[in-house]
Amino acid sequence: MEQDQSDSFWQYQLLREPLPATTEGRRTHDTTVKKLSTVALLILLGAAGTFNGLSLTSDPSGRSLGLNVGMLPAWHTWDYRISGLFVLIFLGLGPLICVAAVLVDASEAAVYVALVGLVTIGWVVWQIVVLDIDAPLGQIPLTLLGVALTILAIGEFRARARDRSRR
Repeated sequence: MEQDQSDSFWQYQLLREPLPATTEGRRTHDTTVKKLSTVALLILLGAAGTFNGLSLTSDPSGRSLGLNVGMLPAWHTWDYRISGLFVLIFLGLGPLICVAAVLVDASEAAVYVALVGLVTIGWVVWQIVVLDIDAPLGQIPLTLLGVALTILAIGEFRARARDRSRR
């Protein structure tokens, strides 16, 4: 267990037992593609979350993003300030910090990627079920982004489990 925490997020692919020469280069290439895909998706989410979060906190009426307060349920806080703070912190800054964890090969980066993916999906579910906001042009891509991040993290968890079983 101690060893698992000290190994980096992406080194599990590289620590596997050697494969025949014909597939070894492919394994390294696959690991690089997965890492770059994860980083690109996190940057996309982080940039959009930061922009939207700042927009909602600086203009709580939501007009700068084409929203209006009338879209919110009556029990809500009467503006988008709290929602904007959530988006800024969890869908903006959180994914950008996670990018740093992936790039420096932090040992628990896969957990962070999975959490970002699940929070993203949870935010869309919250919008639809609780806030009763119907915005498919924003919700569908956001859901797909969360699913993709979660799948990439699950793939990394599976790779770790395979590596542990080979040791």
